[in-house]
Amino acid sequence: MDMGFYMGVPRRVLKLGGSVLTCKSVPYCLDVAVTRQCLSELRDFSQGLVLVHGGGSFGHYEASKRAPTRIQLTAVSMQELNAYIMREISVLGIRAFPIPGRYFNMEHLERVIELGYMPVIYGDVRENGEIVSGDDLTIAIAKKYSLTALFATDVDGVIVNGKVVYELDRLEDFVGLEHDSYDVTGGMAEKLRKIFTANVNSLVFNGKRKGNIFNALKGERIGTLIKVRE
Repeated sequence: MDMGFYMGVPRRVLKLGGSVLTCKSVPYCLDVAVTRQCLSELRDFSQGLVLVHGGGSFGHYEASKRAPTRIQLTAVSMQELNAYIMREISVLGIRAFPIPGRYFNMEHLERVIELGYMPVIYGDVRENGEIVSGDDLTIAIAKKYSLTALFATDVDGVIVNGKVVYELDRLEDFVGLEHDSYDVTGGMAEKLRKIFTANVNSLVFNGKRKGNIFNALKGERIGTLIKVRE
């Protein structure tokens, strides 16, 4: 028996990017097949796992608008995406509990894990319009519990000069990528800046490729290892 799990301490933290779970060019489009594949691969690791998911063509789409209803629709769209994901998790028999990003805190996280649930946290928006980034949540959890942050994206890793970098230990080595117009959280360049600023080891890999999520959770080295500390 792993007492760390029962004491509410996370063992792993995985961010499923919205670009993995949704059809990013089509608003409010869930990629059901890929979502089911991703969730089935994490089932064996659900105890002690913290799952974070992004907004993709749900939250990012609404957040990128200038409409007067932007804030409320962003919040509702993320709840809608999370509901889809929670239903699929439930079909797999995984005990999980949703935590909206705007209500997240470490004490709540530990309490949910201690009760035997896999926390499912999602990027969100506060009533003042402040975006709560899933990347920020993932990095904060990894830093607090000295974990490697696992980022499942729609690319094979960090790309420099058209090639996947095996290991990255300096931000200066990165050549920035363009990001989707829906992505209000900054894309890969901003993700890397946050990782290096927080001094958190991370793994960036393609979550759409079958077996990658399972292998990353198992501890295999795939995609790009961002090694900022020993």
